[in-house]
Amino acid sequence: MTRSIGAITLAAPCCGARYAYPNYTSMNFTAWAYWTDGWRDGSLMPNDESLRRCTCGQFYLLMDMQTIEKGAAADNEDLPFTMTVPDEQLPECFTTTVSAQVEVAARLGYWRSLNHDYRRAYVEHRDAEEAATRAAWIANNPDRRTWWDHLLRRPAPRYSRPEGSPFTYPPYEPTPEQLANMERLCELVQPSGPAPHRNMLELAELCREQGRFGEARAVLQSMEPKDLDITGRLIARLIEEKERAPMRYQM
Repeated sequence: MTRSIGAITLAAPCCGARYAYPNYTSMNFTAWAYWTDGWRDGSLMPNDESLRRCTCGQFYLLMDMQTIEKGAAADNEDLPFTMTVPDEQLPECFTTTVSAQVEVAARLGYWRSLNHDYRRAYVEHRDAEEAATRAAWIANNPDRRTWWDHLLRRPAPRYSRPEGSPFTYPPYEPTPEQLANMERLCELVQPSGPAPHRNMLELAELCREQGRFGEARAVLQSMEPKDLDITGRLIARLIEEKERAPMRYQM
């Protein structure tokens, strides 16, 4: 469960403007569904990379803010809360960025936002295919209970997705804008880049979505096996299948 009690007063690193931020006592990062690019559907926490924009116009990261007050003193201040940066403003950060880390945060958010059109097409395709699979099962497993079965309260046939049912999805065809953003991200977050990233799975996924399967495989092989969780194992399988599409999955 995500819970917060009161607020914390933080100062922006650019001009010192003060903002309120929830005083979280617990955080729950579970979601209804997950995607290999890091997006979470129905998440209890924001999907952003902690990128914020100050009233002075500067972009910054939450971790760069300075804590001013906590507790009752902070609760009594009437301050605006920090707000996530809208997707349409993210490209502005590419040219006005104050650090490589800020640019990475903006580009990661933009990467996922540009994948949303594919996400919608994927969901529509999968829903239609699953509906057809379910309809075929129902047609082949009609409710043949007699009045006696009803009297004895015997249950109707219960749908279970048949083993071997089709699982297809639309082709993934990234635009030149998407490819340029992913290429720049790879330059920034690789171990020898200006902003080596903490999550190497995202680097592997960036390479995979560009069709750079050899590089994606090498990134995963450089990681400790224990760090290859459900996401990592799925990305590894998709690399071997030479599949570029972002994939939805359950934890």
